Amino acid sequence: MRVLTMAIATLTAGASGLMATEYAAAQQLTNSMTCEMAKSVYASQGRVQTRTRSGVVLPIYGGVPEAKGRSLMCGRDRSRRPVQVITSDNPRCTIAYKC
Repeated sequence: MRVLTMAIATLTAGASGLMATEYAAAQQLTNSMTCEMAKSVYASQGRVQTRTRSGVVLPIYGGVPEAKGRSLMCGRDRSRRPVQVITSDNPRCTIAYKC
């Protein structure tokens, strides 16, 4: 019974790792999207990944999507900042806003 339990745990862990790998591979970089596509993906999924000019891949999340963020009201001592990514048609595509 113990061997069976360990085998099931090993298979489950392996499947979880495989699913995480497939998920990471499925994440498309904003660099290969148009600006409108990147905005749409960010609005629907809440995150995107972009490759910087130095080649580092960064996850982008935590902002208010661009369509809703235009009316974002920040506190008195804070200002609204655009979250920009590189896309195929715009080197400074604003996909979200943060305070």
